[in-house]
Amino acid sequence: MRNLLRSIIGILAISFSYSCSDLSDEPRALLNLVLVDAPPAYDSVFIEILGVDVRMNVEGRGTEEQSFFIPYELGDKRVRVSDLVGGEVLLLGRGTLPPGRIIELEMRLGTDHSLWENENAYPITLPTDEEALVNIPVTLDLDGGLSYDVILDFDLEKSIQTTRTEPFAFALTPAVTAILPGTFGEIRGSLSPTTLRPAITAIQASDSISTHANSAGTFLFRLEPGIYDLYLDPKDEAFLADTIRGVEVRLRETLTLDRINFRSNL
Repeated sequence: MRNLLRSIIGILAISFSYSCSDLSDEPRALLNLVLVDAPPAYDSVFIEILGVDVRMNVEGRGTEEQSFFIPYELGDKRVRVSDLVGGEVLLLGRGTLPPGRIIELEMRLGTDHSLWENENAYPITLPTDEEALVNIPVTLDLDGGLSYDVILDFDLEKSIQTTRTEPFAFALTPAVTAILPGTFGEIRGSLSPTTLRPAITAIQASDSISTHANSAGTFLFRLEPGIYDLYLDPKDEAFLADTIRGVEVRLRETLTLDRINFRSNL
């Protein structure tokens, strides 16, 4: 886990544009898509997001699948994810879907992705020149009249690869997962010194998810219940890495850790 990352938390709850005709006047379900990602530890990172396709079996339609497109409606599709850190959120919009079962989400990305450091821009390239379609497995039943928040975890720790260092070049292989409402707990913490841009990784068995601290040193994880080890990488050779073992995440609860101080390596 050599990527240089910090945590980003943003909300992508976008107005719905149906790919088929309106089904009825029955009560609709409100679906909010919440984007969570962990961009590289540079000054800023932009990811171009065109929208999300929602595939579902609509109630009363048997096994017939319907597809709905949720566009990101701003003119500039690039999201400056690096501004949304340590619990900061941005509500971009919301919309409705008919009752039924969501069976898959697919995020559409454009081709204009970039990483900035010291006023230098570095493009982050996709494998092809075409827009990326990022499959996100999910099963979620929607009932009319209710609201649902689905967190889309865009893990740039896994998504961005450094392909060259002199000069820098980066590739994007998007890794996005869905965190469903009522299925997670939270870990909150803070780190010193705040001048660092450390990476924090929550590890459970062979699975891991990474995040970063904001300028105040604060970080946040949303995780399924279980026992995790936290690996803290200061991303600075003047300080020692650290590990906190056996951190328990409980359903619908927030665990706030004592402030963590990186030890000097000098």
